[in-house]
Amino acid sequence: MVNFDNLCQTISVCKDCDLYYSRKNAVCGEGTASSGIMIVGEAPGQKEDLEGKPFIGRSGKLLDSILSREGLSRSEVYISNAVRCRPKLGVAPKVAEIKKCSKYLKYEIESIKPRIIVPMGNSALKAVGIVLGFSFPKVTEISGKIYKVKDYYVIPQFHPAAILRNPKKLEIFKDNFVSTISFLMGVTGKEGLSEREVLKA
Repeated sequence: MVNFDNLCQTISVCKDCDLYYSRKNAVCGEGTASSGIMIVGEAPGQKEDLEGKPFIGRSGKLLDSILSREGLSRSEVYISNAVRCRPKLGVAPKVAEIKKCSKYLKYEIESIKPRIIVPMGNSALKAVGIVLGFSFPKVTEISGKIYKVKDYYVIPQFHPAAILRNPKKLEIFKDNFVSTISFLMGVTGKEGLSEREVLKA
């Protein structure tokens, strides 16, 4: 387990952007580096803001169920967010807010050195792109594709909240995680993933 006590303390008192005005709790990343997977979400929701923990609301329950289906618990991955304070209801984080918060994600990525980063949703994709110096297309265009950016494999995914709004995407969401875990374990998944299908940034 990587010790992020100092980072979390810094995040908890951060006032770098206007999101801190309305927060109850800033939300730090959580989990372990041992699985090699970092999952990056968009921003805390109401429940996360109240309890100061990432992905514990409806989206978190969906994520937990998909991880469990693939034999992983949330304690076996590292879960973070593009921004650490809750935006207004229904409002995605602004690019300026994501940029202000990117230094925390950068520290986490450089400390954990995950083999795979799974940005869920466009805000997470923007944040990971800022940290790694690469501009990704929208998640609707590249969900499930594998990018090699610097030392990391980046596999974009829909955000669980998008799946809750549109359950027709649930099977795609599940299949993307099956492929992600298979790729991590070096096992050929249902889609026959191989190094030839990795997009070099």
